Amino acid sequence: MTAWTDLDALRKRLPGRAHLHGLTADAEAVSRWKAWLSDAEHRRWASFGAAKRKREFVAGRAAARTVLAHAWAVRPDTVRLHQADDGALDVEKSGWHVSLAHSGAHAVAACAPHPVGIDLEQIQPRDSSLRRFLFAPERRGLPDALPWDANTSLLLCWTLKESVLKARRSGFRCSPKDLHLSVDAPARRATVEVRGRETWTVGFERLHGCWCAVALLPGPLRPEDEASADR
Repeated sequence: MTAWTDLDALRKRLPGRAHLHGLTADAEAVSRWKAWLSDAEHRRWASFGAAKRKREFVAGRAAARTVLAHAWAVRPDTVRLHQADDGALDVEKSGWHVSLAHSGAHAVAACAPHPVGIDLEQIQPRDSSLRRFLFAPERRGLPDALPWDANTSLLLCWTLKESVLKARRSGFRCSPKDLHLSVDAPARRATVEVRGRETWTVGFERLHGCWCAVALLPGPLRPEDEASADR
């Protein structure tokens, strides 16, 4: 297993307090991480038919437990996770939030005492219909204004919007067309306004052949968040 050491620059682009962890799994590490799974997670792991899906599941849970363990100064095998009805992960009895993503052998996780979302997308050719899925007609030209090739730019837009959908825990119950995206390519930051309501700050970076994006709401922590952060 290789832990990522190149997430510090991405973390510094974010408002508020967040912790990030990335890893690349090998067979030995996956075997060790399986011991961290709860009984419910073991049952879910066993339900997957493909070895690739099993590896991704274990690596994602390992990244989530490791980032929380680093934040709390505890052992990762003591971190208790629970899959909520909306499909997102809850951190039992903590008040903290965690989000994870995986792509192939890579997995990343973010945690914070306030909502946070992370996404990881391998940069590879995608169908051009993705542009119509992501953008309303009047906004479909945005990827063409970014300083990368069309496919790479489109995948970045997907990653940025997906990180916000995960932070909001809405998934595609909220249409990505309702997320209005502005990208500052040199600063590796973006803003995402949701239906004229809240506006998220998203930091992004190109890592290990993937786009990685982390979404947070700007602004100071609430008093209850400060208390959780100091635990």
